[in-house]
Amino acid sequence: MRPRLLATTVLAASAALTQPGPAAGQDRLRTLPETVVTATGVPTDPARVAAGITVIDRRTIEERGYTTLAEALTAVPGLRVVQTGGRGQAATVFVRGTNSNHVLVLRDGVPQNDPSTPNGLFNFGDDLLDDVERIEVVRGPMAGIYGSSAIGGGVNLITRRGAGPSGGGVSASGGTQRSVGGNLHAGGRFGALDGMLAAGSVSTRGSNIVPPRIATSRGETDGQTAQAVTANVGAWLDEETRLGLVGRWRRNGFGYDNIGSAFGTVVDDPNARGETALGSLHATATTLVAGRWRTGLSAARIAEDRTFLNLPDGIDPTGQRDDNRYRGWRTDLQWTNAVSLPALAAFAAGAATFGLQYTRDEAEVRVRSGTAFGPFDQDVDARGATTGGYAGLQRTILKRNDLAGTIRHAAPDDFESSTTWRVGGVWRMPLPLPVRASAAYGTGFRTPTLFDRFGTDGFGFRGNRALRPEKSEGWEAGLAADLEAGPFGLVTLSPTYFNTEIRDLIATEFSPVYTQVNVGRADIEGVETSLTVVPSATTALTLAHTHVVAKDARTGLQLPRRPRNTASATLRWAPLPAVTVTPELLLFGPSVENAFAAYGDAGNAITVRSENPGGVLLNLAARWRIMSGWEVFAIGRNLTTSRYEPATGFVRPSRGVFGGVTARW
Repeated sequence: MRPRLLATTVLAASAALTQPGPAAGQDRLRTLPETVVTATGVPTDPARVAAGITVIDRRTIEERGYTTLAEALTAVPGLRVVQTGGRGQAATVFVRGTNSNHVLVLRDGVPQNDPSTPNGLFNFGDDLLDDVERIEVVRGPMAGIYGSSAIGGGVNLITRRGAGPSGGGVSASGGTQRSVGGNLHAGGRFGALDGMLAAGSVSTRGSNIVPPRIATSRGETDGQTAQAVTANVGAWLDEETRLGLVGRWRRNGFGYDNIGSAFGTVVDDPNARGETALGSLHATATTLVAGRWRTGLSAARIAEDRTFLNLPDGIDPTGQRDDNRYRGWRTDLQWTNAVSLPALAAFAAGAATFGLQYTRDEAEVRVRSGTAFGPFDQDVDARGATTGGYAGLQRTILKRNDLAGTIRHAAPDDFESSTTWRVGGVWRMPLPLPVRASAAYGTGFRTPTLFDRFGTDGFGFRGNRALRPEKSEGWEAGLAADLEAGPFGLVTLSPTYFNTEIRDLIATEFSPVYTQVNVGRADIEGVETSLTVVPSATTALTLAHTHVVAKDARTGLQLPRRPRNTASATLRWAPLPAVTVTPELLLFGPSVENAFAAYGDAGNAITVRSENPGGVLLNLAARWRIMSGWEVFAIGRNLTTSRYEPATGFVRPSRGVFGGVTARW
């Protein structure tokens, strides 16, 4: 551990340990839901899990006016969201300094990363959130539970479900940049049946995302039109047995701008349009056996289709032309089990988990681009499958110690298998203050993508079928305290140090052949700190800061698009019982852009400058319940019109102000 990071951790920990206050404050300050599922595979109190956990529930999504996953994750500690464009355009996430393809995205436990992308990425800018009940974010190596790609962590989207009496709501909004939007949801349980329907639509002219400092900025706007529909239905054979089916469809159309291949600059291009479409079905069957064994079967099919079209127009000086199509399919089969374990001697009640998973990915890619260097083709037509099994155990020992461990073995059909594991514990310290110490260690891996193994392009690239999985080892240690702090009310402080080493990273090699090889290594360490202050029942303030040093172990250079320092301040204030005000301040330090560009984390290796200056963003949302069942709301995005560039050449969208009304029944 570097001395500066060690000092930061010790100072934060000392502050937590010296704050006065009785243990009674611990239960009153519960700002997270009672349990989370993603961290262990079974519902678990987050205070008993040795991992960084953030839960964004439905109330938070609505109060803060989040419409996309990229918006909802921006203030999460340890996460860095990079959107190369405006609303609806590609957005990637870096978790604790790891690569953007080292975060696994799940939807109700089913992996969602797109198999047709060259790097196996998930696009956080595509999906609307009207059908999402909550978002669970777990930071740290999770491959011991979920397998490939969970080196940095996992994001699990939980779909809304009909429960209780029937009800619903409808919302409409409009604002600057010719923006309009609407959504509805309805559902409930009707005897042995339950159902939920959610639909949403947004349209905006957008703003110019090419910064004014670039000579090719012409003021051309990049708009978005998107629609999504989700239905979740279930049949209860008895009170513990449910058959479920979730169907989803979404479409996202947007304008985009290219990084010019000849001039190393972003170019406004009014003819460049992209569209993504997704359809999925997810069937489940779950039951409880003998009151202790929860077992379930899951079958999912996901189809994603992305197209990018840019016809010659005489405006783009690089001569860029695109006629590109990416099609990906995933079939996922799972058998999941959780067994409740009784108390035994010094062991309190716990749980054992085990299961099997089969995933088959298919990709068909056809890229036909023209550049100043000539035509560029890229093709993939490949399939691959992985079979895996896992087991886990969690118990509480001597009432103060929560221990958990998982192990998983994954066997791809045409290259080497991987076994990963994770162990962690939380110790509730025998002090007059409610302080918890936690530590965890885990291993991870990421399998080569179909493009890595089978792709070709017009410049001579050939995939490498002999590639090995990328591998990692990581550990973390932290403290957390829930305290009474006099006039500050209830205070929670939680500093965590993390360290990750990644080897066999897949990078492009140009000599002696143009292909992918396992040559990269990365060393990452950092401190993640959050402070929540609840002075009264109407006010809650959360401050978060992440310091991360992520370096190419071969050269010592900082990895791109990962600022050493990021911070956020979020406030929830209810001045009246019917009013909530939720400002959000985001701060970003400078970041390197072109170091280790071979990683290609956002697909753009050509840059216009080697470092992005830091920036500040201010968002604000307010809601007012004017009468029973009726609310009005106002949302402000980038209120200071910051010209911060999360990726060089792509400025944040300009100031947007929106308002609307919601009716519930």
